[in-house]
Amino acid sequence: MSTAQFELSDPPTDVVSAVKFAPGSSTRLLVSSWDKCVYLYDTHEKEGGRLIRKFEDRAPVLDVCFGKDNNEAFTAGLDWEVKRYESHSISGKSSG
Repeated sequence: MSTAQFELSDPPTDVVSAVKFAPGSSTRLLVSSWDKCVYLYDTHEKEGGRLIRKFEDRAPVLDVCFGKDNNEAFTAGLDWEVKRYESHSISGKSSG
């Protein structure tokens, strides 16, 4: 069994808390981090992938998942809130 390693360009600046591929696309990757940010990458755009969007939060983000499609994401963090983000939107909407 072989393992492949992929190094992202523009990686998080602190510990990664979650990594999720989009269910409908193996090229969209969501990464949450203790640096209070969520990163959305396109892994096939270029070597190291391309950072599509970076969302900043008030507290470290512990988990992330895709929503109804590849452009919607939900996060949960140490601010005790669940937030919804859209890749074309600037700000997240709090659900908690």
